[in-house]
This record gives sequence, structure tokens and C-alpha cells, in this order.
Amino acid sequence: MSDILLRDVWDKLNDVEPSPSTLSEKRLDVRLSDKSLELVPGQQPAQLGVRVINRSDRLTSFQIELLAAGSDTAASSHWYSLSPKVSAVTPPGDTSEFQVTLLDTPLPGFLGWVSLTVRVYALELKAEERQVLRLKISPPEGTIPLKLELLKPIVRTRPGQAATLPVRIYNLTQLTVGCLVRCDGLPRSWFNDSEQGPGQALEQGVDLLPQQWTTVEFSPILPALSEALARSLPLTVQAEVPGSPPVTAAGRLEILPVGRLAFRPPSPARQFLPRHWPWQSAERRRAAEYQLIFENASNLEPQLSVDLDSDNPDLLQWRLASPEAPWHPGTEQINTLHLRAPRPWFGRTQTHWIDVRARLSDERLGKPVPESRPLRLDVAPVVPLWLAILVGVGGLWLLWLLSWFNPANPWFGHRAAVNSVRFDGLGQTVVSGSNDQTAIFWRGHSFFNPFANQLMGRVAAADKAVRVASYRPEDNNLLAVGLENGEIQLWDLLSGDRTLAFSPDEQRDDRVLDLLFSPDSQTLFSSHGSGTVMRWSLASPSVDPSSQRLLQSEPFPFAAYSLAAVGGDRQMVAVAGRYNRLALWDWQGDRQQSVTLTPGGQDDYVTSLATAEAEPNWLAIADNQGYITLLDLESCLSTPGDCQVIDRWAANASGEPVREVALTRDGCFLASVGDDGQAMIWPLFRGRRNGRFATGQVVARTASKLNSVDVMVRRNRLWLVYGADDSRVRVYRTRLPNAECR
Repeated sequence: MSDILLRDVWDKLNDVEPSPSTLSEKRLDVRLSDKSLELVPGQQPAQLGVRVINRSDRLTSFQIELLAAGSDTAASSHWYSLSPKVSAVTPPGDTSEFQVTLLDTPLPGFLGWVSLTVRVYALELKAEERQVLRLKISPPEGTIPLKLELLKPIVRTRPGQAATLPVRIYNLTQLTVGCLVRCDGLPRSWFNDSEQGPGQALEQGVDLLPQQWTTVEFSPILPALSEALARSLPLTVQAEVPGSPPVTAAGRLEILPVGRLAFRPPSPARQFLPRHWPWQSAERRRAAEYQLIFENASNLEPQLSVDLDSDNPDLLQWRLASPEAPWHPGTEQINTLHLRAPRPWFGRTQTHWIDVRARLSDERLGKPVPESRPLRLDVAPVVPLWLAILVGVGGLWLLWLLSWFNPANPWFGHRAAVNSVRFDGLGQTVVSGSNDQTAIFWRGHSFFNPFANQLMGRVAAADKAVRVASYRPEDNNLLAVGLENGEIQLWDLLSGDRTLAFSPDEQRDDRVLDLLFSPDSQTLFSSHGSGTVMRWSLASPSVDPSSQRLLQSEPFPFAAYSLAAVGGDRQMVAVAGRYNRLALWDWQGDRQQSVTLTPGGQDDYVTSLATAEAEPNWLAIADNQGYITLLDLESCLSTPGDCQVIDRWAANASGEPVREVALTRDGCFLASVGDDGQAMIWPLFRGRRNGRFATGQVVARTASKLNSVDVMVRRNRLWLVYGADDSRVRVYRTRLPNAECR
């Protein structure tokens, strides 16, 4: 029926004859069946008829093309079809007919009126004619067309942070509509369904204004490291208007790798394969076992394995209890390393140094810190060579060595970790304080004679550990001992009697962390775990111990770990401790002055302060982050302000805490010890590290943590004493390094 009506219209158009002037000007005549059409995308196509009359005097063929205003002319004409695509050759005065079918909108997502141009051209005449018609594009009944896009198709974020996912929605209609926008693909727990924060809900309702863009943001909050693994998550955003099909847009959320992977010190780091005879069972000849401890404080889940590097790799046999195991975030992995080596029949104990390297399947965060840890394996011979020769003499010597007759027996020294060591003014004796509740005096030069008696005497302390022991600078005839329970004891070294004990009732169980004598030896300063610094009178040390000797009590907002006398007259006290805090206390003017250091948290603290007698304005600072800092206090002692940092460096590559530093009297050498088990010397030049010795000089290395150190120059030699967790007190001496000091 529609074809009949269309042909009737064409017949009426044919009844109108063109004028002679028109015929003389036009070589082709184009007539359209309609001047306006309506198209509903997705439903029945629209039809258009095109009649072309050859007004020339030549045979020719015709071809037509549809152009839409605002469309991409380079795009293919997929939105309409032609029948035929090219007409047959038409004689002069004859007619060619085309059928055009509009299949889809020429402007994706557009609704409303659009102008179409029908372009007809004759191939042989090289002439063309254009006709314009109007096309109305209407939405399907009951649907609301929308456009949706993600502004950031790929979003990168870290655990514990909020990710921002911006979304744009375009309303193609002429009406304001309500739309529900939803983010799929991410865990529901990352969104706050109570909608207490903007964009934190999984679903959001929004009103879309007609023919405008509307932006919506989703802000999921990622959980902690162990629950947010480093990975790429696909996500989909969906916008839906009731009664209409939803539109979607896809993207990706990438969780970046963060955190650290740590290789903790093996437990133990040193093993000894016991001696055995060939007839002993294989069970008695077991392998050495090391506990390798790895800590995963990241959001990665790599496979973990180890490699061994040794000086004698062909002699060692090793295996892991778990060769390759997943390393879950937020956990510790303990793997047992079984190590075996053949034992020689004769000779000395063989020592094998093994470097254990951690190897990861995923190294996006780099390698564990540190990458490797050293192990030591001591392998004893089956039959020692000296056993047959020295069995008699060696047995007697061993009995004497382990008896009470040997005053140098280490078993009769300290029996617990050594917390404090100090030289006297001449460097002839050393005093040490330990967790075994005693302080011991040692002969300094006897440490280099294995048959000499190093131990001079023992000071009986209270029922608490000795935290610090210090000589009085004047005459060195008085020893101050600070205890774990907050008590301070004074011992007369000439008589061996205790002269005085400071222990106010309100300060009991407030452990003493450091002691400092004033330059004139008339007062004593003590720092405590509560942050209180006290000044005691020593004018009459032999008075009744029950009398009150407290002169001042100054509170500080941090645990006071260390004290030092600074300034030209050494009348100001530097106080340092927890939170990396440093303060200068003018006790005469009762005034505190804070000095800016690197900020720290509750687990960060300054462990030690040191000054040189010849340079009282220089202050050496050690902290538990593994750094040593040298400050010049001259600019900030008189007026508040930042002190000049002369030098700052990491004392060890592993970042282990530095427990104590000490300076020689002339300020030319600095000694340091720490948890890495190394005692080091740092030559200084004008208050900073000497360029030739920028990495320091390791004078001793132990398997135990070192807690305290003291240094001095005596008889053109450098003397060093240090105490360790293994209860040992050690003295080291060497020739002065050839380093310019001033």
C-alpha cells in the first residue's frame, strides 16, 4: 500500500513540467518522495524515494549519496542503504528511481531534528544536484537514552587510601530524569553503605538535567596491606533509568605495591657442629639448623626461596624445610635451614662463612632488606692434634682455668648484658655496669695479657640491674651508679663503702637512664624513664643518706635517655630521648629550649649524646634509626633557633640502631657501637668526618649487640672499651690513624 501511495506522489510530481529556461540550465532533475522523515532507532526503518530525470542530450548513469549535518564525512554510511547503488545507463529524457532505507541515526546518541542532504551526480556528465530534507530522530517509546563514560579508565591507588573514580553521564532527552549509578567489580566492604562520606556508597542516585553532562564520583576506601594485594581489578560502572536498559562503562583499578620485605637476623647466626667419633650413629651427627625469619610488611604475596654463597661451596650440603613457600602479607615466615659439612680428622676447627640471600618471585618492591644475612658454621675435627700431646698438661690447665684460682675467668665477671662502660681519667681502669646487678672494675692494660688478672673488684649494688656507672671527673675517687629501680648509689673508691643513695619515694621504679657530673663535681644530674631530669648536691657526700639532697627536678615531655654538658662553661645540659627529641636546659635560669631534629614517632629515640672537652659546643647524637649527627650548638645556645648540622650519616648499611657514641677529649675521634655488633672509629676534621675515613673504621665485630662504648687517647694510642649483650667487656687499642684533625 505504501509503494502505491509513493508512486502516486511521484506521478503528481511528474505532471508539473519544468519551464524552458529550467530545461536549458539543468542537465538532471532530482525529486524526493518526502521533505521530512521520522526515525525511531532500533524500530522500523524509514523509507525515502529519489527520482532522477536525465535532462541532457547524452546517455548517462546516476549515483546518490546521503550526508548528515554534524556527522563525520569520512565515516562509512552504515546508517542507510541504497537500491540500486548505481543506476543503469539512462537515455535523454528517461528516469532512474532509487530507494533509500534509513537504518540508524547518523549521529550516535543524538535525538531531535537533523538536516540530510541527498547528493545526486551523473558520472558521464560530471554534474551533480543536491536536495535537502529534514529527519526527526525520536527515542523508542518508554526508553531514556544515556551516554556513560569513565573519566579515568585506569585508576592507581595504594592500600589504606581512598580511590577516586569519576564518571560522566549525558542525558540525551529533553526531560530531567532520575538515574541510579552503581559501581560493580570491587568488594562491597570497600564502600560505606551508611553514606557518611561523599562518593563512599556502592550505589548513588542522581538527577540528570536534559542534554547535559553530570559527573558522579565513587570513592572506595581500600583496606590495610594484608587485605589489599597488589593486583589489577576490573570494574564496571552501570547507569540505569527505571524502564530503560542500563548503560555500562568498563575500567580497571590497579593496587600499587607498597610496604617492605625484611630479612631478620637468623636465630642463631652461628652454629657449631659437635665433635663425634666415626662409630657414633648418624643421629648424633646431625646437621646444623638455622632459623631464617622473614617478615612481609607489604601487600605482595611472592614465592620465597634462598641461595647460599660460601667460601667452600663444594664442601657444604644444605636444604630448606620448605624449599618454596608462599609469603603471605602481614606474616612472618620461619624456614629452617639444615647445613652440613664434612669434618677433618685432624687439625683445628674449621670456620665456614655463609651468605644467605633471599630470592623472590615478585620483586616489584625490590629485594628484602637486607638482601642477605651472614651465617657462621664452626666444624670441629674428629681428633684434635693436641689431644694426645697435651692431654695431661691441658687437663690441669683447664682445671685451673675453670677454678676459683683464676681471677681472669670470664665466668666470674658479668653474667648478663653489659649496659655501661667508662674509662677513668687516666685510662688505667674501666668500670662496667650490667643487668646482673653489679658494677665491676677492670685493669685496662691487662686485657692484652691472657695470664693477667683483669678483674680488680666488684661493687655490690641493689636488687636491680645497673643501667649506668660513671666516675666523678675530679680525682675519679667517687663512682655514681644508676639502677633500674630509680635509685642512685655513690661509692667511695678509696674506702670501698657506699656513701650515699638518692631515691626519693615518688621516683621509685623510675629507672635511671643516664648520669652526668657537673664540671666542678659538686652536683650530679640524673635522667629517668619518666622524662624527669634531677640535680643532686654532692657538696657533702658523707652526710646522713636519709637527708634530702635533691636540688632541682625538671620534667621533659619524653623519656630522657642521655645527658651531656654543653656550652663554653659547660653549664647547660643537653637532654635527649624518645620521639627524637633534644632540649637544652639552662638549670641556673630554669629555662628549657627545644632543638629541632628529624621528627620521630613513639618508637624513635635518641640513644646517646657526647661532647668533647676541647669543643664543648660540638654535640654528637646517636639514634635508633642508625644515624649519627654532629651539631654545632654555638648559634643556638644563647638565642632560640635551629642549630647548625655539621655532619649526619648512616652508621651501618642495615639501618640497625646506634646505641652509644663517645668523643675523645680533643674531639678528633668518635667511637660508636650498635645492634649490628660492630665497634667503629670515625676520625673527624673540624667537627665532621675526615674525607679519607668517610665510611669509618671497623675495629671489632661481634655476634652480639653492643650497648656501650668509651674512647680516649693514651700514650699516642687510641683506646676503646665496649660492652655487649653477651656479658663481655672488651678493650681495643691501636695506633692513631694518620688523619689530620684540625
